[in-house]
Amino acid sequence: MISMDLKQQILHYYRVDEMSLREIARRTGADRKTVTRLINDYEAAIKADPDMGIDEFLATKPKYTSRKYAPRVMRDAIAKEIDRCLKENERRRNNGMRKQCLKNKDIHRQLMEKGLIVSYSGVCKYVRKKKAEKSPKTKDVYLRIHREPGIECEFDWGEVKLFLDGVPTTLMMAVFCFPYSKGRMAYLFHRQDTLAYMESHRDFFRDCAGVPHIMVYDNMRVAVVFDQKEKKPTTALQRLSTFYKFDWRFCNARSGWEKGNVERSVDYVRGRAFTSRVDFDDIEEARNWLRQVCIDMNAESGSSATGNKPRMLEEEINALKPYPGEIGCYELSEYKVDKQSTICIKTNHYSVPDDLVGETVIVRMYSERIVIHDTKHKKVAEHIRSYGSNEWIVDINHYISTLMKKTSAIEYSEPFHQMPMSMQVIYHRFFKNNGKEFLKLVKYVRDNDIAYEEVVDAATLIRSNGVKTFTADHFKVALQTMKAKDEPFREEQKTDEFIEIETGSEDILTQLENVMENGTKLPE
Repeated sequence: MISMDLKQQILHYYRVDEMSLREIARRTGADRKTVTRLINDYEAAIKADPDMGIDEFLATKPKYTSRKYAPRVMRDAIAKEIDRCLKENERRRNNGMRKQCLKNKDIHRQLMEKGLIVSYSGVCKYVRKKKAEKSPKTKDVYLRIHREPGIECEFDWGEVKLFLDGVPTTLMMAVFCFPYSKGRMAYLFHRQDTLAYMESHRDFFRDCAGVPHIMVYDNMRVAVVFDQKEKKPTTALQRLSTFYKFDWRFCNARSGWEKGNVERSVDYVRGRAFTSRVDFDDIEEARNWLRQVCIDMNAESGSSATGNKPRMLEEEINALKPYPGEIGCYELSEYKVDKQSTICIKTNHYSVPDDLVGETVIVRMYSERIVIHDTKHKKVAEHIRSYGSNEWIVDINHYISTLMKKTSAIEYSEPFHQMPMSMQVIYHRFFKNNGKEFLKLVKYVRDNDIAYEEVVDAATLIRSNGVKTFTADHFKVALQTMKAKDEPFREEQKTDEFIEIETGSEDILTQLENVMENGTKLPE
């Protein structure tokens, strides 16, 4: 295509200087056929409209007679696979998993993994064609907003459906996004409540080692309350902003584009993290997986808009306000211990030591755990918080003194059945008729912070020596022996206490043999 200036020059040579086509081509360097076509088009235009000027002619868009190629037909196998993915998306939408549908990139990735070679643009074109058959396309205009590093951070919630230990579970994902760098972090919770809202901010500011100047929210109930149609911050937001010293901005209702970065980020993070994997042992494993996905995403170079994302994210972090530390995120309440040595919180029962029956305890309720203190502020119990209904979360260590008086009730008690299966097996195999010895073992394990897996190893060691009747002392000696063997020390690290243990290791082994052979009780 020749330029506008060259066209004007050709027409000037032809109309004013009356040069031949050959001479015009020689002087301008243009192809003779091009010169001829331009002049012929001009002559035809002024013949049809004698009043047409050169400028008007040059402004007229040229008409081309393009060849009519037959559209490229997508292979049946590829089209069939894309249709399958679109059908799967429809199934997920019908089952409440709309936000976990496969994106075009996910579909393209699956096609390539199956050996079906097709361009990403080809996938997008095919999907658009299918969508166009259902609804007409509308056009919206968006204005690009100028961003400064570290000034704003957008926040939003997203729903994620996973399988935790095989159980279908709906979780809430708190997502943070920096509009400048497109840096993202996300955190999982069981509920979209005030505690989860506060803890997500605490974790995000801690991970960034800084605080944005402004946090941007929509009309979510954990951040906004309406007072005569006026938006005001919740108590939780006021606590966060006072402690971390940030301002806030609320978006208008039904105006998701005002925080479009995080709106897109929720879908993007959810797609990257939970389309390829949905099965986890527990929520902690899912959290660790999500955290690593976010770290990997933030280390990637993005599109032309975020071509140097790691550098831009570094600028973002450096521009944040100083990090003041962690805020306490919990609800504080008082409860009275019932006759079953539990407290009832939102229909769920949590155990405390049985000597506190009838007493008042102070409870700190976090999003994922329950911490219980007595009136002297001594920690007496801690449990994973349950989001079920009418559940009992009890620890056998809280009932040892009671079970000592009722040993026949051990195997029928709820605390026993909430012990790891390995400990239940140890009871049935070795302590079925000696419940007090089993409880002594449980108390020894608790007081010495011993893992139940070590108890299983100790049982294997004792059985290898032919012992048939087990006591708590058997396990005590075996655990002490295992510990003495497993803890390495350098020569210069050996204290007098360790030398005594090392010197007496043969005595410990001898005692173990005596216990196993004769049933002799060890000295306290």
